[in-house]
Amino acid sequence: MRRTISLLALAAVAAAPACSRTSAASATIQTEPVTRRDIIVDAQASGVVEPINVVEVKSKASGLITRMSVETGDLVRPGHLLVQVDTRDVQNQFNQAAADEAAAEARLQVSAAQRRRAEEMFRARVITAQEHEVATLDYANAEAAVIRARANKDIAQQRLEDATVTAPVAGTVIERTVSEGMVITSATGAMGGGTTLLKMADLTRVRMRAQFNETDIGQIRAAQPAVVIVDAYPERRFTGMVEKIEPQAVINQGVTMFPVLITLANDDGALKPGMNGEVEVQIDLRERVLSVPNEAIRNTREAMATAPLLGLNPDSVQAQIRAQFGGGRGGMNGARRNGVGAPQQGGGGPRVTSSPGDVALDPQQERQFQMPEVTDKQCADVRTAMEKKPAEVKKLDALRDRVRSGELDRNAMREESQKIYAALGVDARIAGACRMRDARGQGGAAAPGGTNAQAGGARNPAGTVQRPQASASPGPTQLQVGDAERGSAGRRVRTGVVFVTKSGTKGRTYEPRMVMLGAANFDYTEIVSGLEEGEEVALLAALSLQALREENQDRLRERMGGGVPGMTQGGGGGPRGGR
Repeated sequence: MRRTISLLALAAVAAAPACSRTSAASATIQTEPVTRRDIIVDAQASGVVEPINVVEVKSKASGLITRMSVETGDLVRPGHLLVQVDTRDVQNQFNQAAADEAAAEARLQVSAAQRRRAEEMFRARVITAQEHEVATLDYANAEAAVIRARANKDIAQQRLEDATVTAPVAGTVIERTVSEGMVITSATGAMGGGTTLLKMADLTRVRMRAQFNETDIGQIRAAQPAVVIVDAYPERRFTGMVEKIEPQAVINQGVTMFPVLITLANDDGALKPGMNGEVEVQIDLRERVLSVPNEAIRNTREAMATAPLLGLNPDSVQAQIRAQFGGGRGGMNGARRNGVGAPQQGGGGPRVTSSPGDVALDPQQERQFQMPEVTDKQCADVRTAMEKKPAEVKKLDALRDRVRSGELDRNAMREESQKIYAALGVDARIAGACRMRDARGQGGAAAPGGTNAQAGGARNPAGTVQRPQASASPGPTQLQVGDAERGSAGRRVRTGVVFVTKSGTKGRTYEPRMVMLGAANFDYTEIVSGLEEGEEVALLAALSLQALREENQDRLRERMGGGVPGMTQGGGGGPRGGR
């Protein structure tokens, strides 16, 4: 019985590879067409709602609180009664100051009468000059006493008013730290700054303080739109705007974060200080651009690893990718001798980069793509020069036709075009940059009199990078960055590989295609060049999971085959083969 069970187990193990291969061959490969859609790129972070301006209310008077007329959450207006402090002491001081003022005024009246009599008697030579001076001095002292009494009364009046604490601004009471019956200290007389009675803030506008990772902070700018979703209202989206980025980083568990302040309108008071939520800051927006799902894109190494699952030879896939990228001229620089293209360092502005395993540009080609920034005046001067010499413009058009037909290579064309531009009296790089800017503005159409290959490529002021064509005839396999880069100043363009579906006599086949990638979010990636709308691309995520599953199954079969007694590598040979 045990031998029968062992034979059944071995038969199941032997049949597993065949079943796996059958399922792999019959697996349905999902595809999706290249379509146009809006791609929104955003940075996400967690944050806490906080008021913008918090006012701490303190009392200038010391004493016992006899009345508290507000609670937390109350909306108050300027002048609204908040706290009443016991006024007995300050009231007595005010009454005494008022009495002193009345006595000083009476003394002033007496001094004034005495001065008048002294002046009359002095004119009649009844009193001496010294007596007259004494009367005048008494009157001056009486005047000073009145002024001093009035000042003391005014101070006592202020102290009496300070015992009644009112709202300095309109807002909501968010915290109350005292209650009726407590004794408080003055904010002006105490060394510790006095007792804080309550805190209030205007909650019609609040802000979210979010901690963004330092990898995203370089793309966040003030005035960028943001969306906030708090835990209390998961179905509601609050719109706001980036107010500012705090200059000091915060390190939390070894991760460097930067606080970003998002201003939000809160007219209905739904957002409360202390609420937690998620912030999405819109970094980039691409409207109606060609795009494919992220799971359809792979780098060069991943593409060669996925090729067998599509029925393709990895070496053939690598050769096709090299041909598409280098145009048959070794543009891959010997595939970097290891298939890895390292992006070049230095140089500002956008440039085509490659991730590990991608085919990258030669450093000399990379430098050729850096075109100068041009102004409207420079482009106007170029057009004026071309209008004056139409014969030279025809020569440029003829050069373009010769390049397309394959009669001229690009190096020879570049030398000839520079001579023609020298005859026109304009700089070839300036003319190329202007042509690329005009082409972008006209939807990608070539500007009159321009040539389609200036110095191997161009970069216009908006950041558009023009790739050299991979072959003489135009086609979707040429890696070019065209007018799809509109408004992408400072944007980085990278390469990728997709598998395009082809239908033929042998059924559905797949062709590797090098593409230029632009903006990307969690779901889709912008296709700058290399694909046309409507083409079908294979979704590779399911295939990758299938390959991983088959690899795990193979390892499991190897472990099981090595541990079964009597099982030989030859599959039944030897003295134990009968078992």
